[in-house]
Amino acid sequence: MVQLNEKNVAAAYSVADTKTKKVLEALFGDVVNHPTPTLDDYKTIQEYEDACVALGESPINETELKKAGVSSHLIALMKIETISRALWGKNFQPTPDPEGTKTYYYPWFAFYTKKEMENMNEDSRGSLLSALALNGASAGFGFLDTNSRSSAAAASVGFRLCQETSEKAAYLGKQFIKLWAEYHMFNFKIVED
Repeated sequence: MVQLNEKNVAAAYSVADTKTKKVLEALFGDVVNHPTPTLDDYKTIQEYEDACVALGESPINETELKKAGVSSHLIALMKIETISRALWGKNFQPTPDPEGTKTYYYPWFAFYTKKEMENMNEDSRGSLLSALALNGASAGFGFLDTNSRSSAAAASVGFRLCQETSEKAAYLGKQFIKLWAEYHMFNFKIVED
């Protein structure tokens, strides 16, 4: 016999995708307690649509964008940029810093095959995709530059995906991992672990 309680349902909701969240909301209503999206608390931004609500913007029209020839990975990037702006909140926006006195944070990711994941322990995992920010004013993440190997990334334009704390950057990476995978996807598929 399986027993459900409010804590278990809330835990399931916190890791569910959008469709599953709708099912949980239909089944359990108030138990789920999805917070109202606001720019005052970045953790209320739990999906792309929340970012749109908090910013007072309409979601992008994916169907029209795809008809116009915009690829899925660029649509994912548009969503991540919107989410990033919402996570900034009301009182933050990254700005160029020619003196190099400010620190901004960006989520980092490691891409592994299933076999590689099975053969490594948690402590040995590293980053295959990273962001490099030089001289303060160049900080940010705007494009990939694969000059040495596929893991090199240069950050020479824009701040749109940077956050002011490592905690927010980690949230941006983990909470929206499927969007990030879709953005970075090239000849691989997304699977649940």
